Amino acid sequence: MSREIKIDVSQVKRVLKHAKQSGAQMNTTLPTSIKGRNQLPTANTLEKINQQLNELSTSYIDILQKQLVQTERAVNTMIETDKALASSSKRK
Repeated sequence: MSREIKIDVSQVKRVLKHAKQSGAQMNTTLPTSIKGRNQLPTANTLEKINQQLNELSTSYIDILQKQLVQTERAVNTMIETDKALASSSKRK
């Protein structure tokens, strides 16, 4: 059983780039003013739900972008650590 972790750097970077682009392109805006002259309570409820969904979507995208940055940093740290370990083992 191998104790080695192999990272395909180009694939990781490609996936992270795609995820960032997808998050940036997400459409998070739902109409918050649909009631117009409608006096039904359902229209008010739908407007509130749409507003909450807009806020939730915005928060989700913010969290996703932060998570992607953290993931990229973690991968870069693993790569740097791997290089440092490889060079130190060559010196021995």
